[in-house]
Amino acid sequence: MDNSTTIEPRWGNIARERKAMAILRTIAIKSGKDFSGGTWIDIGCGSGGIAKAIAPHVQKIIAIDPTPWPCWEASSQEQNNLSFLSAEFDGDQLPLAEGMADIVICNQVYEHTMAPAKLIRNIERVLKPSGICYFAGPNLLWPIEPHVSWPFVHWLPRDAAQRIMRLLGSKRADELDAWSKSYWQLASWFEKNGFESSDIVLERITAELEMQRHKKLAKITQRTPSIARNILTPFWPGFIFLLRKKHTGG
Repeated sequence: MDNSTTIEPRWGNIARERKAMAILRTIAIKSGKDFSGGTWIDIGCGSGGIAKAIAPHVQKIIAIDPTPWPCWEASSQEQNNLSFLSAEFDGDQLPLAEGMADIVICNQVYEHTMAPAKLIRNIERVLKPSGICYFAGPNLLWPIEPHVSWPFVHWLPRDAAQRIMRLLGSKRADELDAWSKSYWQLASWFEKNGFESSDIVLERITAELEMQRHKKLAKITQRTPSIARNILTPFWPGFIFLLRKKHTGG
């Protein structure tokens, strides 16, 4: 099917450059490493705005989405180290070589897939042993569904929630198409697929504050006691994890 006239996704490219810079800074704060010379993969890239913004700062980036967007060609011509791939990423195997990636970005994607556990398995397969994944998405336990900004509807069976929204006059019922998970479900999938995971929400907040030149607030955020972080992690509005492959003996 020709998707050359496909309309941009409803979340568009709003603030994509700022988000890309925040992702880069968050990874730097948490990992303490320079990955600018490596291969990056942006899984679920949509129209490719974040990948395009990251491209000038890395050696190579591959952006993947099931649907090819009209702006991909122009973006890859503008950034010659940026390439796009139209492929499913929650199937049996992502069509990329095993162990090729230094960094994988999976930003606000898992909740839109039918098989998030397979998505996580594919991420593990394409990462190098020393690679890491920036993995972000919404929290089922947060009472407001972020895609439609309605309370509690994501806790109900999907058909019932959409009927209630329509009865109450909402025109956004069809946008209720995400499947959020809890911290414990995601942590279980990470564990089963060979990852060590750490919460980096505070590092992301620190990165945002630094970008806005609120240095004192950034330092305060960095000093949040670990016990407070551990208590809050399962209840953040959304999750941001840094995933590392577990080291096996040998």
